[in-house]
Amino acid sequence: MRKIILGSLCIFFTLLSFSEDKNYDGEGGASETKIVVKGNKLPENIDEISSASVVPAALVRKYNPKGFTNSNKKKALFVIGDLRKNSVTYDMANTAMKYLEDNGVEVKARDLYRMKWNPVLSEDEFFYQKDGIGEPKDDVKKEQELVKEADYIVFVYPNWHDSANAIVKGYQERVFSKEFAYTSTPKGPKGLLEGKGIYTIMNCGFLGGGRGFIGDGVGINDKKWDEYMKAYEVFDNDLADWWGMENYGRFMNDRYPKNTSKSYETELAEIRKSLEKNLNTTFKLSQ
Repeated sequence: MRKIILGSLCIFFTLLSFSEDKNYDGEGGASETKIVVKGNKLPENIDEISSASVVPAALVRKYNPKGFTNSNKKKALFVIGDLRKNSVTYDMANTAMKYLEDNGVEVKARDLYRMKWNPVLSEDEFFYQKDGIGEPKDDVKKEQELVKEADYIVFVYPNWHDSANAIVKGYQERVFSKEFAYTSTPKGPKGLLEGKGIYTIMNCGFLGGGRGFIGDGVGINDKKWDEYMKAYEVFDNDLADWWGMENYGRFMNDRYPKNTSKSYETELAEIRKSLEKNLNTTFKLSQ
């Protein structure tokens, strides 16, 4: 009995300490889908104890981009992998899409979860993806047509395990196939998507140490922050080169407000402003 009581107390205090610190982990949960907790009812104070970012309803920014036209304007295809439209990650997606459109860039959004995108490469398409043999499936072909139209591919996702989450990674694997995104030559692989660029927006929870990219630490552990960012730079450069594209870098937000913060609105506004500044510099916009 004593062991049971002690065990219960340990669990209680573990949960209590967990609720005090929300600077770790990335995202989780789903605001617009039914949440099932086996054998238990979801706590009423889930927003307070969750490590997931939850933007208060009054501050949620909704935005629907207008899509691509036949104009000569630059075009950005947003590939968004986030379950929840009230997350900081999704807020950054909406902020970026609106800012680019306000500055003359056409934007098309691909909301992978709401599209019910299948990230799993099936056996009957393996040789198309690996060797370019045969034809793509209809869902892949549709995305490839959008990639062809776009000048920029913007990947938006939370940090769950230091890389693109499963649904975005599955999009990359199925859509950017051989003989579409790259080919083989006597000198090695050659990218086929020249003249395009990739850019990544990622909400994370490493150290609370920065917002932006290399050199944008805030004094908590700038050396460690830059080590992380340089590792991402190597990865992104390699990916872009593999597809024949240019790497436009990343906007990494490692400082999102705690869900219970009294200054949430101000802190969220700072994230939006920093992202807009980064977009302006990266894409050489006029505003």
